[in-house]
Amino acid sequence: MSRRNFRLDADARTHVGRRRRRNEDAFLLTEDLLAVADGLGGHPGGDLASALAVESLHSSGAAADPESLRGAFIDAHRAVQRRAAEDPGLAEMSTTLCALALDPAGQVVLANVGDSRIYRFAGDRLEQVTWDHNWANEYVRMGMSSAAARRMQGADSLSRVIGVFPEPCEVDTWSFDAGDGDRYLLASDGLTRELPDADIAELLAAGEPSGETATELVEAANDRGGHDNITVIVADVAALERRRLL
Repeated sequence: MSRRNFRLDADARTHVGRRRRRNEDAFLLTEDLLAVADGLGGHPGGDLASALAVESLHSSGAAADPESLRGAFIDAHRAVQRRAAEDPGLAEMSTTLCALALDPAGQVVLANVGDSRIYRFAGDRLEQVTWDHNWANEYVRMGMSSAAARRMQGADSLSRVIGVFPEPCEVDTWSFDAGDGDRYLLASDGLTRELPDADIAELLAAGEPSGETATELVEAANDRGGHDNITVIVADVAALERRRLL
């Protein structure tokens, strides 16, 4: 008899970029839980917020289940809020957070708050699974045209973050059946603001190992200007077959 199982072959790269002095991104890379966090610039403590978020997620013991992952995100939100409450200078610190959890039996669960993105590359097709939590997109959801939404004041400002906003923390989640050879990309906006989806798809489609692909993505973003910190995780879903002798 044989039993089919799955694992992640994943690797991460982070870079301060060409214009910033400090890297305020953070990432988590474990056997079955991955995450990218992008601390918000413009306020003190962005680097602390992103680090706290991934540390909280790591210690949460979150399972590959939408409710479990949602709960872990809420715990991270509260962890950042508690630290901010200890220091008035950190009152507005916050971060994005996106994560992927694998159930080795065959389920991939994604979660997101903010504008870090998760892409799924399967069957030679790139899909942006997450949607950016900014006010332009919120206005579109309310029925406004995309063009009108982009003209609104504060259109690019984030509508959801981990940390500064009060409860409840609204977390988006998705579930997919694990597919052998499926490739996932988690990235801060330092990558996605520099590279169009077509360029991202081309690099993911090349089939290089996850670490090499991650390096190439970061280098490409820096070549385009590197205006922000850049953090990426490339994760390949691999099927395992374990044989049991009867």
